[in-house]
Amino acid sequence: SPDGTRSEERASMTVYLIPNMKKRDVRAAILARLAPNPSDVLWDVGAGTGSVSVELALAAPWGRTYAIECEEKAIDLIRANREKLGAWNLRPVHGKAPQALESLEAPDGVFLGGTKGSMAEIVDLVLARSPRAKLCISAICVETLGRAVDALKAHGIEPEITQVSVCGARAVGSLHMLTAQNPVFLIAGNCDA
Repeated sequence: SPDGTRSEERASMTVYLIPNMKKRDVRAAILARLAPNPSDVLWDVGAGTGSVSVELALAAPWGRTYAIECEEKAIDLIRANREKLGAWNLRPVHGKAPQALESLEAPDGVFLGGTKGSMAEIVDLVLARSPRAKLCISAICVETLGRAVDALKAHGIEPEITQVSVCGARAVGSLHMLTAQNPVFLIAGNCDA
C-alpha cells in the first residue's frame, strides 16, 4: 500500500479506532467483490463508521472514495478514521441517499451498507449514472436480501449472492471456543468482469 502498512494491520487499527464496525473478514469479502482499481471512483452508501470506506480508499489510492452517511456523529468518526489511517482520498458526504448522491461523480464501484428503505431508488440512480458500476450490497435481514435481488434484477443484472459466516476463537480457561458472528449476505452485481 502507499503508506507501507499491510492490509491486515490497517484493518486491525480500524477496529480499535471505531466501535461497531463491519468485521475484518466481511470487509475483505466486500473488497473482493468490488475489486477496486487504483484510480477508481467509489461510493460507500450508508457508510456508518467508515470501515469499508477507509478500506476502499486505501485500495484505490489514486481515485476518490465518497462515504455517504446521514448521521453527523458517524461523519465525525469517518473523518477521524481518515486522519488516523491516512486515507486522504476519502471524502465524507453528510446526507441521505439517494439525494446526497446526485452531485457526486459517476462511480466505478458502490457498496451499499445501509439504504434507509431506499434500496431500489439508490440502485436506479447508480446504474443510471454508471451502467457498468460494480455493486455490492450487504444485508443481515432476509427481507433486505430480497429487496437487493429485486433491485438488481429490475436492471437485468443477475445477482451473485454469498452468505459470509465468521467464527472467532476466544479463550475459555485453558481451552478455546468458537463464537459465531451474525451472518451477512453480500449481493453483488456487475462484479464478474
